[in-house]
Amino acid sequence: MKKIILILILLPALSFGAFAQTMPSADEIFAKYVAAIGGKDFLATITDLNIQMSTEMQGNSMNITLKQKAPNKYSRVMLAGGMEVFKITSDGTKVAMGGMRGNGQVLEGKDAQQSILQGTLIPELHFAELGVKSTVEGIEKVDGKDAYKVKHTAADGTALWTDYYDTTSGLKVQSVAMQKSPRGEMQQTTQYADYKDFKGLKYPSTISQGNGQFQMQIAVDKVKINDGIKDSEFVVK
Repeated sequence: MKKIILILILLPALSFGAFAQTMPSADEIFAKYVAAIGGKDFLATITDLNIQMSTEMQGNSMNITLKQKAPNKYSRVMLAGGMEVFKITSDGTKVAMGGMRGNGQVLEGKDAQQSILQGTLIPELHFAELGVKSTVEGIEKVDGKDAYKVKHTAADGTALWTDYYDTTSGLKVQSVAMQKSPRGEMQQTTQYADYKDFKGLKYPSTISQGNGQFQMQIAVDKVKINDGIKDSEFVVK
């Protein structure tokens, strides 16, 4: 009887020990992701990306262009009927929001930190040098499949966002972040699916983004690698 009781007492500890041993580190998860989307050597040759996307909003067709340049410059422009609805630009130190819905606001310092880090070209390759601390918080279901939940924190301790990586393929399937809005902070969830090969780079061809009240389905139409994007496209005034 004493042996049975001892085994029952030890079972939770043994289960936890097995869990701790099989759970990969954040660096191991990032390495698997990097390998899955093209490999570290190939990704190191990418200096810029020009991504063309399309979606619909309230029955209106919209085009989105995302441009990223190493290490952390980016711009995202949304057009409807040829009219600029929204634009966000970062020169790597500041972030400007323009267009009909951008109100010309410029973010700097801590206010711009999360946006700049997320806009970094393939951030998983640079988290360590950027001082980002990443912690694996377990496994959760994303669209019915197991995914590692990895929470990112800035060097100053500020909570940033959380990424989810498929436990089997290694691909990033979801990101969750708190975003500021006129109504206060809102949780924004972005899901990545249907990864396709774009000249050696695996990139999601379907992106779903929403905050609970609003959901947008985005199709990735083209991904251009090393398109020769000029620094002048990322000027923040």
